[in-house]
Amino acid sequence: MTTHPAQALAEALCDGLLGLPLHQVISPVRLVVVVRQAGLLYLGSPQAEQLAGELWQRVQGRLAGAGTLRTVLPPSLLELVTLLLATPYLLPKPLLVALLSRPPMRRMSRELMLATLLDYSRKVRTQVGEVSQSRGGMLGRLATEAVKKSTSAIGSLAPGMTAAVSEELERQFRSRSSEFADSAVDDLAQRLATMLTDPSRQAEHRELGRALLDFVLDLPLLTIRDELTRLDPVAVSAEVRRAVLKWLGREESTAELLHLIEPLAVSLGNRSLRDLLGPALAPIRGVVVEVLLPHLASAKDPAITTT
Repeated sequence: MTTHPAQALAEALCDGLLGLPLHQVISPVRLVVVVRQAGLLYLGSPQAEQLAGELWQRVQGRLAGAGTLRTVLPPSLLELVTLLLATPYLLPKPLLVALLSRPPMRRMSRELMLATLLDYSRKVRTQVGEVSQSRGGMLGRLATEAVKKSTSAIGSLAPGMTAAVSEELERQFRSRSSEFADSAVDDLAQRLATMLTDPSRQAEHRELGRALLDFVLDLPLLTIRDELTRLDPVAVSAEVRRAVLKWLGREESTAELLHLIEPLAVSLGNRSLRDLLGPALAPIRGVVVEVLLPHLASAKDPAITTT
């Protein structure tokens, strides 16, 4: 069977590129230069902004239907996520304590702790006051008994002592709550870290992971879309592009990119795409040849068209 010249040329080009060591196809230095130039030219272009808008419109359209996230994800992906969550992994306790003790976390935990303590104090004072008004109350009875042996004038002051004592208790509670909250935050971080890193509670950890996963998967698609809309992905994309452009615009970015790529180039050595693809080479080679063939067949190169 006679092979068309364009077919033979397409196969030769494909095999030549796939068989070359990757560092010969494009050197790390050249790759870094090209990536930096392309990034500077593209990220600041109208095309980048337009693409971000189009992608967000597609996502919105996909989330506009009925159902939940669980109904649109492939079952194999759900199985993978479930398997990963069931895989035992415990973050070292010192790292978790350090995370929970970061200043922002401490401030929020302290605020919650202090608010809880003060709310509890108000409830206690209210209950004491209500009981005191209805039946004299425990504090009222104690005060009355304490002054029974005194003069009738002092004894007549006993009912009013309840409010004064409860107000003093609240004042003392307020003054000590702030001090107590500071120490309680550290204790809370230690207790929470112990619970989350205790190997004997792995069943509970897996149950917690599954519960969180089920919550996310059962969210209606419209809810996810609304929350993403509030995030404003297009604006976030613009900020990311500006940040990357600012980084690439620095002269040092070339050396920094090269520093990231060089270890990978060293690990690849003289391996080619053919080596890396292995059994996946045949279908990929077929697609590349199929893409090249029409362009080579339409070329007006005398070497190809001459009979």
